[in-house]
Amino acid sequence: MIDTKTILASRTVWANIIGLVALLLSVLGFDATDLGTSALTEAVVQLVAAASFIASTIFRILATKQILK
Repeated sequence: MIDTKTILASRTVWANIIGLVALLLSVLGFDATDLGTSALTEAVVQLVAAASFIASTIFRILATKQILK
């Protein structure tokens, strides 16, 4: 029997969603002036995006269950 899980139970999917949100914030010009230095905030957003895509690769390698369609 093949173990399965829903799409929202996938760590890979969540890591990709977080990365895409971080990239979209960057592309759409997220106004970070209220948060402090905008250059620092931009760098943090890009680091979050990079870390989430690295995590999604690791999660995909470690995955043991198939996602239900």
